Amino acid sequence: MVRREFFKMAAAAGLTGAAQAGAQTSPAEPPVIERANPNQPGKGKVFALITPHLDDGPIFAGGTIAKLLNEGYTGYFIRVSNDEKDSYNLTLGETVLANEQDAAHFVEVAGLKKRYDLHYRNHGLDDVSRMEIRVRLIFLFRLLKVDTVLSYDPWGHYEENPDHYVTAQAVEAACWMSADHLDFPEQFDAGLKVHAVSEKYYFARGPQMVNRVVDIGPTLKQKLAYIRSCRTMMTNMVRSTNDSLTAQGMRIPAFSGTQEAANDAFIEAAFLERDKRIGSKYGLEYAEEFHYIGPDHSLDGYIKAHAERI
Repeated sequence: MVRREFFKMAAAAGLTGAAQAGAQTSPAEPPVIERANPNQPGKGKVFALITPHLDDGPIFAGGTIAKLLNEGYTGYFIRVSNDEKDSYNLTLGETVLANEQDAAHFVEVAGLKKRYDLHYRNHGLDDVSRMEIRVRLIFLFRLLKVDTVLSYDPWGHYEENPDHYVTAQAVEAACWMSADHLDFPEQFDAGLKVHAVSEKYYFARGPQMVNRVVDIGPTLKQKLAYIRSCRTMMTNMVRSTNDSLTAQGMRIPAFSGTQEAANDAFIEAAFLERDKRIGSKYGLEYAEEFHYIGPDHSLDGYIKAHAERI
């Protein structure tokens, strides 16, 4: 998540740097602008949102998640950690339960089909076997027949949270290994089959190569509802920011009302304003940026020219 930036923001007594996207490296060509498609191109397709923490997807890709669902996709949420470190003045056990309840609420609000919790310790994924995480993801990719994934960019620069880069690397490896018949063939005895994940939307907190920009103006209200569903985490961000400001003899009135109103004000200032700044770079009202990897079409021309019916 982007908590570090918010605490730095509070220390600096302003919100201007709170949710700025990191500097982006430039691809060879301008990024593709992806807009809503009313023709249901995702009908019959499956996506999986795979993140270490509940709020990662709603914050960085909530508008895109809503877009895919609106276009007919079936969506699943795979939460890798137990989120035990993200609350305000709760115990570890209370935090696990509160965020588990919020995760269930997010799935309900978004209209996702199901959630899978892998339950690894929050902030400890760098001490977990990446092979173990990869095997579990390959099983789920084959079971759910996942076509598209949304996750952290495994090559995003300057990522300080091990949960983020460990999850990202496990996702990337699992995407192609799930299509190999010699990777974990014992799964086939359970009725599974090889299955390639052909499309990836990778987001990052810091610099990355952006080649896909999604117009989320039409789905902004859905994104707001997704972030709101992460109530325990949003409350932690607001109250921690208020504590930092109070220590400096300052306050932001909008963050001091009811918890629901304060959370909404924070979401607007920290996340929606960032999406607005991103959109303005591309002539859009609101947008999300990704490094996108699509299906491999390198042999399409050759197949069309030489393939025979059998």
